[in-house]
Amino acid sequence: MSLRYYRSIALPATGYLVLYVVLGLVTLEPGWFGFDFELRRVVWLGSGLALAAVLRLGLRSWPWIFVAEALVSLLSGSNLFFALGAATGNALEAVVAGVLLRRVGVDEELRSGVDIAALVVLAAGLAGGLGASISSMALVLFESTAWSQYGSMQVMWWLTHANGMILLAPLVLALREERHWTTPRVIEAVVAMGSVAVLGFLVFWAYDPETPVRRLLYAPFPLLIWAGIRFGIPGAATANLMLSVVAMGATALDAGPFATPALSTNERLFQLWLFVAVNSITALVVAGVVEDRKRGAQALERTQERLRSVLEATADAIVAADTTGRVSFANQRFAGLWDPSGTEEPPDRLSHADPRVMALLEVAEEPLPGLLASEREILDDIELEDGRTFERFGAPLRREGWVSGRIWALRDLTERRRLEEQVQQTRRLESLGLLAGGIAHDFNNLLVAIMGNADLAESALDPRHPAHDHVEEVLRASQRAADLCQQMLAYAGKGRSTVEPVDLNEVVQEMTDLMKVSLPPTAELALRLTSDLPAVNGDVVQLRQVVLNLLTNAADAVGSRRGWIEIATFRSEADPVRDQDAVVDARTGNGPWVGVRVADTGRGMDEDTRQRIFEPFFSTKARGRGLGLAAVLGIVRGHGGALTLRTTEGRGSELQVVMPALPSYLRAAGTDAGVDLDDRSEVKGRVLVVDDEDTVREVAQTMLEVIGLEVLLARDGLEAVELLEQDPAAIDLVLMDLTMPRMGGAEASEVMREVRPDLPIILSTGYLDAAGEVADRADLPVLKKPYRRDQLYRRVRELLRRG
Repeated sequence: MSLRYYRSIALPATGYLVLYVVLGLVTLEPGWFGFDFELRRVVWLGSGLALAAVLRLGLRSWPWIFVAEALVSLLSGSNLFFALGAATGNALEAVVAGVLLRRVGVDEELRSGVDIAALVVLAAGLAGGLGASISSMALVLFESTAWSQYGSMQVMWWLTHANGMILLAPLVLALREERHWTTPRVIEAVVAMGSVAVLGFLVFWAYDPETPVRRLLYAPFPLLIWAGIRFGIPGAATANLMLSVVAMGATALDAGPFATPALSTNERLFQLWLFVAVNSITALVVAGVVEDRKRGAQALERTQERLRSVLEATADAIVAADTTGRVSFANQRFAGLWDPSGTEEPPDRLSHADPRVMALLEVAEEPLPGLLASEREILDDIELEDGRTFERFGAPLRREGWVSGRIWALRDLTERRRLEEQVQQTRRLESLGLLAGGIAHDFNNLLVAIMGNADLAESALDPRHPAHDHVEEVLRASQRAADLCQQMLAYAGKGRSTVEPVDLNEVVQEMTDLMKVSLPPTAELALRLTSDLPAVNGDVVQLRQVVLNLLTNAADAVGSRRGWIEIATFRSEADPVRDQDAVVDARTGNGPWVGVRVADTGRGMDEDTRQRIFEPFFSTKARGRGLGLAAVLGIVRGHGGALTLRTTEGRGSELQVVMPALPSYLRAAGTDAGVDLDDRSEVKGRVLVVDDEDTVREVAQTMLEVIGLEVLLARDGLEAVELLEQDPAAIDLVLMDLTMPRMGGAEASEVMREVRPDLPIILSTGYLDAAGEVADRADLPVLKKPYRRDQLYRRVRELLRRG
């Protein structure tokens, strides 16, 4: 057997065995210990000790109980067979009692009134009767007791064992409980137990048969109840044992109310047993009920504390009040809402006259007094004077079916609403961007036909022809329309072309010099450039447009009034964008950041204008097209940057563009020498023109045939691939649109390169950003729509001559 077994079972069980033997011998042989009274016919304390051993140590303790009972019987003069029979009955009694109590939830302690009832009924009643039957049978069989006495012996055995369980088991089991003892509580316990002992002595030992003291027999009973209420089951068990020892000792010595000559011995013993049982059971049940109430109150207090912790931890401001307005609960968030300064606690009573109650809790159609008793639930939004928005939920508190008060929960929605508005604004701008991009794409195809035919007409006309000037005007108008398309594509975030390191200081300096001549004389322009500014990755043409549009917007805001415009560049390691100012934020990464800031002292914007200022075609100017700031928004989004706006009506605005800074080793590139666009010498070859627009194909065909090229036409990528597969060597160059039905330009170019890897291909589209990814991946040149003859000739000539 293991050391753990000895520590957990063997040693404690041996202690129970020794104590069982001592109590048994004191009960059966009191003369050995100098006593002159016999308790065997009133109580058998060993039964209570055996039950406590089974509950504490488990069923494995039964051998020790068996041995202890056998030793007591043998030492008191009984024969071996009776000792074994009595040991079997007592051990079986303890085991059955322990099993029954564990089945109903009693473990190692008696904690409640239900546990006490189980002890009385199951252990003392059922198990005690079973053990009494077996032990009485052994008495008849092995101790020469007549069968006629079997019934009386069984009852006496059962009653004494039941008394022992009720008296001693609760006390032994209670010794394991940990209780907090203070000095006043110790004094109270000593006084209580001393009072029980003194009053018991007066009732039993100072008894005078000539006086009616019997009427005071249950005088100690209130003291037992006191001990049970104040000290629980351990207190009741201790007081019961003290009073029972006094009563049994006095009765055994022919003293006390039960020792009157008028009562026979059996009557005395039965009345003594009844006195002990009634006091013990009643006091223990009362103590158990009180323990139940205490534990229930403690559990309720813990539940309330957990609930309070949850309500304090929630993000909502919560307050509850009864129907008279008395506040029963208010968490710290409500306290902060009630008095943001933190100097005033929430009120003890809600008053209709308090403006804060009116603002936070009341509804217009139902003032506070009626609302407190109302069964109506309320879910609405309220806005405070400081601009914060709260979702308010109010519901009645009910108790036993009737309204006992009301609870409110207020959730701050200010930040959520701001984010929702920002998301809605972003989605609205994105949807408008998709619309603008779609319009620009279709318009670009029309412009290819218009500009191409006008360009061809101009080349065919003598400069002195009367129609020549009109054709040039068509070309100029078409170019302005093309610029408008580029602004719409920029707003849609699809207008990026050449991406390279760009020095923002150079862009700002260049655009500022350009704007100085067009600024109103009343506006003062201040330029503040940060030295050693890192480069950004972008399209220098579109970044110039951003700066130009920002300066133009600031100049329009100042107007004819005297004011100033400041444009500055900056670098920041920390994030310079505040969430509440962000119009769009497409950045990734953690910095550092480079930006341009344009501020003015113009008229500023109201909230409605601020919400719509970046929408395409929205303008505050009578003749404005509303694409300047819309293009800025699209360009910034396309460059993976952020755009912020701070404005106050009547005081001016500040617009800020923030972009990721490039590492210091990546600097802005210089300007390359241009290509001679006037070189239109004739070239030879066959070109495959692929576009889903008939007018685009026809114009491109005419332009190419003018310079001596043979042209094949295809309506989409699939048709172009089929033409190439028929004779791969017959085609010298492909001019192909990017977006087409069935098969687009990106997929078609990959298939064509598989058929003929060295085939020159030009992608033609207005979506330069999307085309750029394909072009970079396949190393293809891009021709931006709408294009003029010079642009087309240069691209075609370069590729054919290179081939």
